[in-house]
Amino acid sequence: GGATLELAMPTAPSTLTAATMTGHRSLASRAPAMDENKAARPATGTPFAHFPEKTVPAMDIFVTYERSWSIQDALEQHSALAEQREVLTEIGRNRLRVRHTQLSFAELEVEEALEAAKTMSGFDAGDAQRVLRIAGRLKAAVRDLRTASRMKQLEQGMVNKHLAQADAENEKTRLEMCSIKEVIDDKSLVVALDDPPPPTPVDANGKPLKQRYRYCTNCKVGGHGQRFCEYFLERPDWRIYPNQEWFKDEKGNEYHCPLGKKLVDFADETHFSRIAMYLKGRAWLEEKTKVLDLAPGKMPDTYIIENGQWRGAVPPSDDQVTDLPWFVKEADRNWGTSIHVCAKPSACLNLVKPTGVYVVQPHIKDPLLHDGRKCHIKFYVLLVGFEDGVRWNLYTFKDGYLSISPNPWSPTDLSKDTQVTIIRAERIGSWKAWPDAYPKCKAVVVEVIERAITQGKLEGRLGKTQFEIFSADFIVDNGGGVWLFEFNMSPVLKDPKDEPKVNDADMVRGALSIVAPWSGGSPGLWDFAGEFRGQPPPPKAPPAEKEKPVDSVDSAPAASSGSS
Repeated sequence: GGATLELAMPTAPSTLTAATMTGHRSLASRAPAMDENKAARPATGTPFAHFPEKTVPAMDIFVTYERSWSIQDALEQHSALAEQREVLTEIGRNRLRVRHTQLSFAELEVEEALEAAKTMSGFDAGDAQRVLRIAGRLKAAVRDLRTASRMKQLEQGMVNKHLAQADAENEKTRLEMCSIKEVIDDKSLVVALDDPPPPTPVDANGKPLKQRYRYCTNCKVGGHGQRFCEYFLERPDWRIYPNQEWFKDEKGNEYHCPLGKKLVDFADETHFSRIAMYLKGRAWLEEKTKVLDLAPGKMPDTYIIENGQWRGAVPPSDDQVTDLPWFVKEADRNWGTSIHVCAKPSACLNLVKPTGVYVVQPHIKDPLLHDGRKCHIKFYVLLVGFEDGVRWNLYTFKDGYLSISPNPWSPTDLSKDTQVTIIRAERIGSWKAWPDAYPKCKAVVVEVIERAITQGKLEGRLGKTQFEIFSADFIVDNGGGVWLFEFNMSPVLKDPKDEPKVNDADMVRGALSIVAPWSGGSPGLWDFAGEFRGQPPPPKAPPAEKEKPVDSVDSAPAASSGSS
């Protein structure tokens, strides 16, 4: 019984200073020390495979590496993973001590059983029952010894495996720390200014400095900012530029910006980004009352309620309408969260709040159903505005989704499940009506977007590329007509980690390849729909007249939620 305890693993990486550990609950509290002398000796025949689980913790990886968006997050994660490695080392050592103790007990039991057999008297040797008991004891002891030896070997392999996993997580965070150091040492970046444009940094010889990589920053605005960063980082020449706290508002909400308030290639705070992810003037597409001005004849008859009263045209009286339902929607909300359904227009005023703006629409006549159920099209659009502030390119996606009601449709069924289709139910490519509906939907979008650009509703951003992926909701009638209901800015998008089988990764990658082209990119199913020229951006106001340095209306809308 000369078995030795082994932990043939690399030494734990050095931890950071105590200051970096602030805010971390100690992982060591999860790994109580285990003295092998406190492990009770098992009785003969005890199954050794389950014995240590009752005495020491399991070898679990509590923390795995996650991408960090700030220096502080990277430091804290590095510290946590280093501490975790030490805790797992201690847990592994304790588990191996228990296995070693079991092996020692098994060896002692074999020795005692052998000694009992050797010292058995001649009288006892003549007793068959006694001989069988001693032989059975020896057989069981040998079996337990083999089990203990095998379990110790398995335990050693398991400990090595988990420590190797911990080392792999530590290596990821070490590489991340090195990358952060490299990017913040890049002297080619400039501070983001409004006016005039920041000068280009030069080297000691007066030559302009070139960026080592392209940089993205997650400023935690919400929407799709972090998602777009993740897709940009799939490219070999993109790196994270860390964020920092920018300021706090009167309610204590934190706002973030790139470290040093630098101008980076992409950030979800428009002021600090060369590529803006929000269209300037997007409210003209998002708010239902504004879209009416841009889409005459393309939407169902629409009426407006403001502060509890009809504004402008009044709907027909109840005796002049059919039995089709009527819909009351809050003008500035999307995703079906504020829709009411009623049978007649006279009931609409009873469904609204005393203050606020609502749009009212009758159901279209003779809707095209999907297996007897109501459905509508989620039609995806990409609009890109260029740095000159005048040129715009429009793209539509050749694929999309059908949102389908779970219930058979009836005009007299006023339940939201039947009349309001929200959730993306299935891909649209196999829908028999899609080949005919797609070009019609595309034509409507082209007309609306062209009108928004030429009328100056959508404004250029001088010196910045701006883009947005958004969706348009269409419903088709049995005559082949398509009807626009609304645009959804910042629609819900799914990544492979969320929905491995049905997701929007190809659509997002294709869009970003158009916005920021690269050698490995492709537009995929994005279909070029038109190029337009808008009105030149107005000259910027003198500094004394400007109240804020950031386009607060268009740079940071609230994060989207729900299905769209």
